[in-house]
Amino acid sequence: MHALATRAVKYGLLFVALTLMAAFMFELFRKLRLHPVQYALVGLSITLFFLLLVALSEKIAFGPAYASAAGASTLLLTVYFSAVLRGLQRGLGLGAYVGLLYAALYGLLSSEDNALLMGALLLFSLLALLMVGTRRVDWYTLSAKTPASA
Repeated sequence: MHALATRAVKYGLLFVALTLMAAFMFELFRKLRLHPVQYALVGLSITLFFLLLVALSEKIAFGPAYASAAGASTLLLTVYFSAVLRGLQRGLGLGAYVGLLYAALYGLLSSEDNALLMGALLLFSLLALLMVGTRRVDWYTLSAKTPASA
C-alpha cells in the first residue's frame, strides 16, 4: 500500500466525525430531523472513500487515486445530502464542505514536515467554529421532548 494512503487512513475516524458534525449542524440550525440510519450511511460513505483510495492507489499513482476517490465520495454525498436535507443548495453546501475537507486532508498528507501543525490548526479552527456557532444553542430545550415528537 502506498505510504500516503496509509497515512490517509489514519485520519479516517476524524474525517467521519467532522462530516457527521456538519450534518448535525444542518439538522440543528435548519430544524431538519435526520435518522440514525442516515448518519450511518454518511459514515459508511466516508469510510468507503478510504477503502477506494487504498484500492485505487495500488493500481494508479496516489494523486489521481485520491482525486478519483474524493470526487466520487463528494458527488455521492452531495446527491444524498440534497435529498436528505431537502434542497439542492443545502446538498451543495455540505458537498462543498466535504470537498474542502478532502482538500485539507490532501494538503496534510502532502506536507510531511508540517502535517501535525496543520492538522492541529485545522482541528482547532473547526472546533472554534463549532463552539462559536453553537454558543447560543439551548441544548436542554433541544433534548426536551416536544408534543409533536412525543
